[in-house]
Amino acid sequence: MYAVIPARNVSKRIGVAIQNVRFAGAEQIIVVVNGSEDSTLQEVRALRDDRMTVISFREPLGFDVPRAVGAAYAYRQGAEHVLFYDGDLIGHHRHELKKLLEDTVRFGLDLSLTDTYGTAHRLDVARNPLLRLRSSLNRKLGLEPRIGLSSPSHGPHVVSRRLLRDIPAHYLAIPPLVLAYAKQERLKVDTLAHIPHSRLGSAHKGPAHYDLIRETIIGDLLEAHCLLEGRERTREFRGQMFDGYHSERRFDLLDKFLIGLAK
Repeated sequence: MYAVIPARNVSKRIGVAIQNVRFAGAEQIIVVVNGSEDSTLQEVRALRDDRMTVISFREPLGFDVPRAVGAAYAYRQGAEHVLFYDGDLIGHHRHELKKLLEDTVRFGLDLSLTDTYGTAHRLDVARNPLLRLRSSLNRKLGLEPRIGLSSPSHGPHVVSRRLLRDIPAHYLAIPPLVLAYAKQERLKVDTLAHIPHSRLGSAHKGPAHYDLIRETIIGDLLEAHCLLEGRERTREFRGQMFDGYHSERRFDLLDKFLIGLAK
């Protein structure tokens, strides 16, 4: 099992995140340090772990692009499964994470997700545009009874080598596209872990950041709906463009990395 950990300005958290995935059973860890302005890179290198690879970028890659970078590298190394785990997660959920990894292999899943909402939040779907779009996508995919509101946009999740073999690399940087693609290709998808958001232990970055994250994920979900319906992908809905952090995703740096990896 490989783990990919995106890390940007998480010098005080990255050590715990690495310990969490190591406890869960990750044998190889790929830390993608990108655009960090603190000592994240130094903290990771100071661990001197032979089972860890550090991929460093001077410039920020943007949200979710480090996943695609790490996944491509892991695939080239022969990974059968890859766990995606954010570098700022320091919550108490190691046992759930360990079970997620074990059960993914046990049940032969291609995409295994974490439910961070639970049944209580399903009551919020009608008045929350993000949850409404997420519920609608999962329902159209025929997965809502099994995965509820789960999404690769939120929480630790695992992908198989079979999924990584053919999926367009850019999709890995727009998480709902991974879910839509997996279902379209008739791959095995399920939710295997249940970790409330409060127990993920992610860093608090203020309301402005969360507004942009919300816009980003809404735009991502709109793109996934388009993919599912065979339409040209767009992030526009009823005259409003949902960009958020999307325009900061450096697909050009991803493409450059992939070219170098193929040589």
